[in-house]
Amino acid sequence: MTPVPSNLADQYVQKVMALIYAPEKDRARIQSDLQSHLNEGLAAGEDMAGLVERMGDPRQLAVEFMSEVPLVYAGFGRRLAAFLVDLVVILFFGGVAAVLTVSLANVVPQHPSGLMENVLGGILILFVLISANACIAMIMVYFPLLEGRFGQTLGKRLLGLFVRSEDGLPATYWQAILRRLSFYFEILPIEVLFIPFHPKHQRWFDILAKTVVIRTRI
Repeated sequence: MTPVPSNLADQYVQKVMALIYAPEKDRARIQSDLQSHLNEGLAAGEDMAGLVERMGDPRQLAVEFMSEVPLVYAGFGRRLAAFLVDLVVILFFGGVAAVLTVSLANVVPQHPSGLMENVLGGILILFVLISANACIAMIMVYFPLLEGRFGQTLGKRLLGLFVRSEDGLPATYWQAILRRLSFYFEILPIEVLFIPFHPKHQRWFDILAKTVVIRTRI
């Protein structure tokens, strides 16, 4: 039999706990329950590899644990405040990129005559294109990139908000993109009016993406 790494149990527990969002008291309880179950299996003579396999996929187990954790859904006011903070961040970095783009564009020779002027002009035009695309990219990827990777933008972090799947697990990049489509198609101001009337305070595209915005309990 292939020897099982001694840290296999710890790795399994870490994978499950990485998917769990809950107050520290609940996290400690969940982790204790999980470790106790593993210890009971070992005491009963089960092989650790077989025990971990029997317990199943860490994501599915995390869903079961999260079903026992009440989520606190963020309301309209707090989400609006976070969004305004994010807009300031986007406008700041987008403005820097725009100023850089215009400045570089003004430096490009209008009618280059010599070899050096043509080379310099080509390099500057390249930087202009990069700067302009960076400005557009900032607007397009800011929300889905941060929400898909960290579950929160800078504004949400400041206000103690997280974007999660409806089952309480971390949202995927696909979900983060899908929930943000209303922003790209400029219908966000309309659908946010739905938030106060939904039991989970979801927007239309939150429902479509199966995401919720939750807040830390204070």
